[in-house]
Amino acid sequence: MISTEARLQAQQFNMRARQIFWRGILPDTHPLWNMDQDSAIDWILDYQTHHQLLCDGKFGPSSLITFMANTLGGIGGFIVDGNEIPVEGARVARMFTASPDARVEPDLCCLLSIPELDYISRDRVHGKARVRAHFSIDSSEGPNHESLIIQWADPMREVPFSPVAETVDYPRKRQCIGIEIENVLLLYQLDSDERRWLRRRPVIKANIGKKLINQPVIYDAQIKALNHTLDVLEQYAHIPKTFPTIGSEYNTDLLESLDNYKGCLAKFNYFLMNNEPGAGLVPHLETLFGKLDEVSADLQESQAEPLSAQVIDLSRFDAQKQELAQKKEPTASFLPTHEDGPRFNLTHAIAAAYASGKAARAGRIADKVKKFDGD
Repeated sequence: MISTEARLQAQQFNMRARQIFWRGILPDTHPLWNMDQDSAIDWILDYQTHHQLLCDGKFGPSSLITFMANTLGGIGGFIVDGNEIPVEGARVARMFTASPDARVEPDLCCLLSIPELDYISRDRVHGKARVRAHFSIDSSEGPNHESLIIQWADPMREVPFSPVAETVDYPRKRQCIGIEIENVLLLYQLDSDERRWLRRRPVIKANIGKKLINQPVIYDAQIKALNHTLDVLEQYAHIPKTFPTIGSEYNTDLLESLDNYKGCLAKFNYFLMNNEPGAGLVPHLETLFGKLDEVSADLQESQAEPLSAQVIDLSRFDAQKQELAQKKEPTASFLPTHEDGPRFNLTHAIAAAYASGKAARAGRIADKVKKFDGD
């Protein structure tokens, strides 16, 4: 049961959801279309309880994604190399029925951003959008304070969207596992996100690519789901749960080469457009990948030593110095200035200006002289 206030909020949400979320997902014959508001909320609460969703009476993106998954691969554990791997606390909506038999061995995990997961999920299920990731993480919060995980393909089986040919979403010529994190990238999208979710996503600042980026946060519930996903990939796909580092800090700069690197990285490590997956990820790097050991004091001192001064060879000027020493008079470059010419005469200057056709200049000179008539 939910409170009266929560029921009123659910009614308002579902009125909008009928127009924004439900169309294209719920078939015309679904009973929700013909229910009154109270009956619809009761049906939704029963559905959410049965599928371990947050019981708020709102039939929004998480409930709809669960509805779509139940028509395909169902809700359960991760599917890796054809085997189901249940993880306590993690809920995985499998959006596929089977994977090809060809096996692959990925060695990178790329974290990406996606602003509106519900729209993309609907279009992908209907074949209108290309599947560009193996997993997606919803921005909702489940009953265990963890977001819903959407799985699009088995990461250990060859899939049509193999990133070998990708140019932007994945590093080129590397077999990667893509994980999308639902999070708006641009600040102007906050208003739209608030209208859709009836909540305001906070904003955070972080250094990415030597720039201070101001972007919406990634929720803690999403980080918990992402953490479970990375643990499974490390244990069953053998991708190290590591992130690029430099010194004693996690590296958020553009990496020049990824040839020898194996592990996890964000899109901003190889492509700086929009700094994906957002500045909201940076504060969670220690949560996901552990705290880094500080650089030892001896190493810090060695790094702080100033560079030795460069020695300049002055012997090439010896011949010139000897030549100057033999001369008794200074060279023309060092001759003192003398006022041997005629002194400046104002009358002559005005007359010369008129004679050369520069009457305007002569007038300006005369005007300036008037200012000093009293001196």
